[in-house]
Order: sequence, then structure tokens, then C-alpha cells
Amino acid sequence: MKSSLLPVAGLSALLACGGGGGGSSTPAPAPAPPPSAGAFEGPWTGTLRSTTGATVTATALVLSSGEMRYVASNGIQAVGTVAASGNAATGSGTLYAPYGYVFPGNTTSTAFSLSGSGIASTTLSGSYTSAYDSGTFAFAYNAGAKYASPVIMANVAGTYTSTMTSSGYPISGRLTSTGALSGSDVFGTLSGTLTAVDPAKNAFRVNVAYTPTGQAARAYSGLAFFDFSYSPVRLEVQATGAAGQFAAELQLVGP
Repeated sequence: MKSSLLPVAGLSALLACGGGGGGSSTPAPAPAPPPSAGAFEGPWTGTLRSTTGATVTATALVLSSGEMRYVASNGIQAVGTVAASGNAATGSGTLYAPYGYVFPGNTTSTAFSLSGSGIASTTLSGSYTSAYDSGTFAFAYNAGAKYASPVIMANVAGTYTSTMTSSGYPISGRLTSTGALSGSDVFGTLSGTLTAVDPAKNAFRVNVAYTPTGQAARAYSGLAFFDFSYSPVRLEVQATGAAGQFAAELQLVGP
């Protein structure tokens, strides 16, 4: 998986000395605005190619604020921010290792940064770097996910089963029309909630509690969206917490 480091905020303070008996200082500049994803907001799918030659696929979601997450097919999850300027984008954040794995240095997380360019709402490609590895990425906007359309929860409520999980173990569960999520795998149970980031868009805040049998619950929070490019629809859950990460791709299989 890849990554790279980036953003910056520039600050400057000017001192002006007035004439005649006294000096004055100009006001400090306003704080830099928060990162904005610009037209790169939305869901993306693509590949990351390491300098070692290894390639993984990834599913990403970028909010208008610049908040970004992606989960790769090797189980690594990236959490960070992306800032856009015209057709250029830069970002940085943290990579989380999949369950049971560590990065070099025996750590379960490591910093990354990225930079790239593309055509808004169409393509985005560039390079990334991290202590784990470095390489290039190429993403295409997932128009089939219908990001700019509100989700009618009653239409996506039902029974789900996983096609991918960060633990590698299958999950089965249910989603209600109010956004309540519940389920289980062979080692424990989960519960959670989906709350729309913007009622007009297909993006959700997700909170998940996973409770291994006989152990305390582990809390995770992050982002989720429904991918309508699949039939039946799939729910992409990307979350992290003190215990590491929780990620799952859940496919609707029944009422």
C-alpha cells in the first residue's frame, strides 16, 4: 500500500513601524482555511502499485471538507485529509495495518503522504510514500455509487453478508431503515449506527462497537457509503479506533 506526506499552512506576521512618536503592528493574518477536496469529493476506486511491483485495489471516499479514507484489498486502511488546488491534490494521514499484521518497526500504524493530479470527478493519479512502502496510484471516480443523490434508507435496509472484512472473517448482519447496524462473525458481535454527513449525499458517519466473545467492546468510528454500482447494493464501512481498524464491504442479500 502507499502513502505520502503533505500539507502545510503558511503564516506570516508583519511589523510596521509608524512615524512620529510610536509604532504600530499590523493584525496577524487570518488562520489558513481547512483543507478542501474541491471537485475531488466523492467515492473512488483504483489501484496502488508499489515500487516493489505489488499491486492492490482500493475503495476510497473523500468528503468536501477534505476528509478521506480508503481501504485496500490487502486490508490496509488509510485515514487522512486531501487538499485540492485546481487539478492538483495533496494529502497526508495514517495507514492502519489489517488485523494480526504490523508495519516495519512492529507498529500497527504509520504516516503516509500523497500528491497527484487529475480531472475533477473523473480521474486522479500520482504518487505516495510511507515507512511501509512507496509507489503510484491511479483512481477513477465511481459515478455508479450515486454520491450526489440522497439515500432512502428503507430501500437499503435488510440482511447483509460480507464480501470483505479487515479481520478476514465473514460477517453477517442487518441494517434497519433508521440506520442501526447489527451483526456477528465467528468470534463476536457488532452493533453500530449510520448517520448522514449530508442528507443530500451518499456519505455517512459510522460508529461500530465490536465485542469479541468474553471480552470488552471495541469502539470504531469513520465513514461509510452505499455502492450502487453493484447489484445488489453494497455498503462500504471504513472505521478506526484505539484497537486499530474495522473495515467491511457488506452486500445486501435479503429483506
